[in-house]
Amino acid sequence: MRRPSPVSPAVPVASHISASRAASALRRHWGRWAVGLLAVLVVGVWAAVTFLLDPWLQRQLEEKARTASQGRYQLRVGSLRTSLLRRRAEVGQVHLRTVSAGPGSARLPRLEFTLGRVLVEEVGVWALLRGQEVPIGSIRLDSVAVDLARLPQTTDPRPLHERLPGKGLRVKYLMVRHLTGQFGPPARPTARLARADLTARDLRLSAAGAADSARVGYAASVAGQLRGVLAQVPGHALSLRGLRFATTARQLVVDSVAVHPNQAISGRRSANIRVSLGLPRLVLRGLDAAALSRRRFRADTLAVRAPRLALTLPATAPPAFHELLAPYLRECRLGALVATGGRLRVAGTDLAPAVARVFLTGTGLQVLPYQPPGASIFYAQAWQLRTGRATATLNAPYYHLSWLGLKADTRAGKLALRQLTIVPTLSVVGLARRKGHQAAHLTARVPALRLTGLDFGAAANRHELRAGALTVAHARISTRSDGRFPENPEISHITPEALRQVPFLFGLDQLIIHQATITTHYRAPREAQPGILQINDFGGTLRNVSNDPARMSAAHPLTGRATGRLQGKCRVRVMVRANVLDPAGRHTVSGTFYSAPLAILNSMTIPTRGIRFRSGTIGQIRFRMQLDQQAARGTMWAGYTNLKLQRLNRENQPGLLHRVETTLLNGIFIRDNNPRQPGQELKTGRMHSARKRRYSVFTLWRQGLVSGLLNSAGVPAPLAKKLSEGK
Repeated sequence: MRRPSPVSPAVPVASHISASRAASALRRHWGRWAVGLLAVLVVGVWAAVTFLLDPWLQRQLEEKARTASQGRYQLRVGSLRTSLLRRRAEVGQVHLRTVSAGPGSARLPRLEFTLGRVLVEEVGVWALLRGQEVPIGSIRLDSVAVDLARLPQTTDPRPLHERLPGKGLRVKYLMVRHLTGQFGPPARPTARLARADLTARDLRLSAAGAADSARVGYAASVAGQLRGVLAQVPGHALSLRGLRFATTARQLVVDSVAVHPNQAISGRRSANIRVSLGLPRLVLRGLDAAALSRRRFRADTLAVRAPRLALTLPATAPPAFHELLAPYLRECRLGALVATGGRLRVAGTDLAPAVARVFLTGTGLQVLPYQPPGASIFYAQAWQLRTGRATATLNAPYYHLSWLGLKADTRAGKLALRQLTIVPTLSVVGLARRKGHQAAHLTARVPALRLTGLDFGAAANRHELRAGALTVAHARISTRSDGRFPENPEISHITPEALRQVPFLFGLDQLIIHQATITTHYRAPREAQPGILQINDFGGTLRNVSNDPARMSAAHPLTGRATGRLQGKCRVRVMVRANVLDPAGRHTVSGTFYSAPLAILNSMTIPTRGIRFRSGTIGQIRFRMQLDQQAARGTMWAGYTNLKLQRLNRENQPGLLHRVETTLLNGIFIRDNNPRQPGQELKTGRMHSARKRRYSVFTLWRQGLVSGLLNSAGVPAPLAKKLSEGK
């Protein structure tokens, strides 16, 4: 029997090694497959993202626009490229337009929107997936065009950041380049924009960004520029050539603004205000843009260069400026307003003023919050004004007012006018015919007029004129009238009692006149040559010129002293005292005429009365008279010598009958000398002349002087009174 052969110990070892090798080879085989599958998967994902995600996103955007607008809008995206690795997306040739009325047409307007290119970089994808505030490096939009028929009727009162998904967005840099657009109906748009470029930094559209008071809206800073703006506003067309602003520089610059009314500026009041404005340049400095985004306007200086403004006032006064701003701003403060080289014309008012070369500076302006008028003057703490030539119409259309220069300083309480002129627009005859009666044809030329101690606040806020002194230097005043026309049937306003009827309170400590010339021309019916009376070197001071009951009374009346030279030869001194609040018009006038030949009066008496002073010399004439609405009464002390009168005919010649009258007048009535002999008593004259309220108070003064002089010369008082009251 055969014995089994023994098993070799090397066989199990070899089998083990062979099995191990087989297992290792199998693992290597599956590893290569796993890597290959992973590579295929990565390539597939990349291919899907590259070739399928962008078209899918593009389709989703277009579909979302259609469904969100309920079919009213159609969105077309020309190209869309995304890169998850680079965290960027680029979209080109975007076109959004209205395609149908749709159920949402009531709240969604007709819209045409095109976008050449938008690039979004450094998007925080993980924050987006986790629903956190999404950081974005930059968003750049290029070639944006918007055509909008009207504003959408939004009903969502929430702020923008609350309407965004997630926790909001934070964009480091936003740029909009070459933005154009128009607003309104396509046929007649109400606004057009040729180009705008805007940038914003650190734009945070979130609750934290909205709560940050240092931001401009949601941005840390904003800058931009606009060009070619056209707009239609109520009754006007507006154009703007350029605008630049930067919140970091706190500055806004406007170039060439023009506003034109749809109807021309005219002299008649219109239903609404009409404005024509030309503004070559405006610079706003120190603007607090963050406060402005919260309806609070704060700025340091607003400078306006060479503005040109013309306007027609409306029939109904518009609301005050603070009332117009209140719906839009809670606060409006400006450190200084500076306007240089401006021009202004105001129509729709009888004055119709026009001013050239206006230089205006206002400091400390506060419009809102509105405070009742107090120390401020038209919302400002102080104003300084300087102008060139100005024109206006007084007592339209009869007189033309102008000056060559004006300076005013509210803080110093000063106002000065240079070369002030008042001239009639018609001839003496033309003015009388137009008014239908005799009228004072007034011409005034004042080289210098100054007001000091002027309370501008009282004038602006309470419509009161309060000043320390009014000084008038070297004025030349001339009046002309024609006696061939009927007398004025109206009561004269040139009287003391008329001052109490001025529709505003006034108080002037002093009215000072230096070296004035006053000339009166009167054309009597009997003679074409006018009579002339002139006072040269006239100067004086009136004190307490007021209609304020707090400062005017019989105990504290208006008082005044004046001096001058009658006809350039007779020195005159006059004093006046009047309570202008006395309804009876009572006042007192006294004065003195010093030595002069009586022949100086011939230039007035010959053409108007047919009387010539052949001889006579005044030694001294003193008078004192009381006047009221009924008459002038008083006493005259007239010292003179060798008085001889001569009556003349219409040709100013002594005819036969007039020679007889002259002989009787000089022989019976006229006292040659007063006193008759040296050392004798001076005969006083009674001053009495009835007042005609159609004439000014100066006419009554003249009547009283004539009656007193005639009575002093020997003419009986009744006849002297009658002669003084004649035309």
